[in-house]
Amino acid sequence: MDRGEVLRLYDAWADDVYRLAYSFLLNPADAQDAVQEVFLRLLQKNCTPLPGRERALLARITANYCKDCLRRARRRPDPAEQEPAAPDTTPGRLELRAALQALPPGYRAVVHLYYYAGYTPQEIAAALGLTRSGVYMRLTRARKLLGDFLKEGFP
Repeated sequence: MDRGEVLRLYDAWADDVYRLAYSFLLNPADAQDAVQEVFLRLLQKNCTPLPGRERALLARITANYCKDCLRRARRRPDPAEQEPAAPDTTPGRLELRAALQALPPGYRAVVHLYYYAGYTPQEIAAALGLTRSGVYMRLTRARKLLGDFLKEGFP
């Protein structure tokens, strides 16, 4: 893939890649690094996505890169050290944001892709290497965990 094509994809999809990376890594600086690394890999590997499938390819590369980062780090960042993701500071929003960040990374990524990025369960399955029923199972478990967190408090 040539540099111009990668720049076009960057302009179109960099925000989505950042949000997905942030949902995995929970750190704005790490998410920005992930965006750079994803597009750099796209340029270095010289892979060309099928027309209309760019989003799925970028989601797959981002998810794999973030999983590698988490595997290497073997730690979860402290939510107190992080910048807020959005300026809305109403109590309900803050609780929901904290509950989302308390989810395990696999559940958090599926919730982000489904509710925030608008992916279908089939697209999520393809991007994360899961089955469609696995996506539904993670969404169900994530909803239950979120409900428990919001009712009883955080772990």
